[in-house]
Amino acid sequence: MKGLLIFDKPKGITSHDLVYIVRKKLGIKKVGHTGTLDPMATGVLVICVGQATKVSEYILSSDKEYIAKIKLGLLTDSFDICGKILKEEDITVTEEELLNTLKNFTGKLSQVPPKYSAIKVKGKKLYEYAREGVDIEIKSRNIEIFNNELVSFNGKDEFSIRVNVSKGTYIRSLANDIGKSLGTSATLTELRRTKTGSFKIEDSINVKEFQNMGIDKIGLFLYPMDKALTNLDKININKGYRDFILNGRFYKLKKDYPFDNYRVYCGKEFLGIGEIRKIDDEYYLKMKKNLTGGLWK
Repeated sequence: MKGLLIFDKPKGITSHDLVYIVRKKLGIKKVGHTGTLDPMATGVLVICVGQATKVSEYILSSDKEYIAKIKLGLLTDSFDICGKILKEEDITVTEEELLNTLKNFTGKLSQVPPKYSAIKVKGKKLYEYAREGVDIEIKSRNIEIFNNELVSFNGKDEFSIRVNVSKGTYIRSLANDIGKSLGTSATLTELRRTKTGSFKIEDSINVKEFQNMGIDKIGLFLYPMDKALTNLDKININKGYRDFILNGRFYKLKKDYPFDNYRVYCGKEFLGIGEIRKIDDEYYLKMKKNLTGGLWK
């Protein structure tokens, strides 16, 4: 069995818990998730089964969409409601102030990840340092927020936003930064991921539904691997060259192609991911990742 399962992760379980549930149900060890969701968060979590684990890096690097609920005037050590409360104050902002602030949080930005995160520094995860009470410098990272839309506002200190973000964006840090911009603190109280790459919440299945499902029906909910790669352009090769290119040989192209990764097909069969090489002013395609399970791997 191979393919992608799209889950609506419920509150209270980790991404690793969901991987364990899938392994146990399918009796397959080769299962992996494609981007951690904290236990408090819900929503789209793509699980790769079998050979589909080879495309997990492409899903990890894809853009995400979230709906986030934020409370102003509240600061915790983790920037979310699960953390230790460090500061609390009564605050009131207007909708106009809020909308003007949100405008500043779109485009290419620099963001400092929260100290309770899985980013590694000197071989240890940041949350390990935080639990030990060790202060360590956390470097900022470049992110991009494509869209930041106000969904709801209670007229005082709580609001929800819909955001489309690049890989590596921490919504907890975004909430904290929005609070600072408004002259106060802010904490993430709810988070729901509604989209990962081309996978939407409408594509997902419920975890309990999956656990109660017969093995024979699970295949109906498996998405093919190339569904995760729709951001890559497509190249189709002649049938007679299928084994040729899967054995690691160069396939000569009849026209110039931009240097990039491509989805490679032979007719309707998806072969994997290829890359363009230029040799003596000629353009060639070479397999970078064979996803057929046959010949060269």
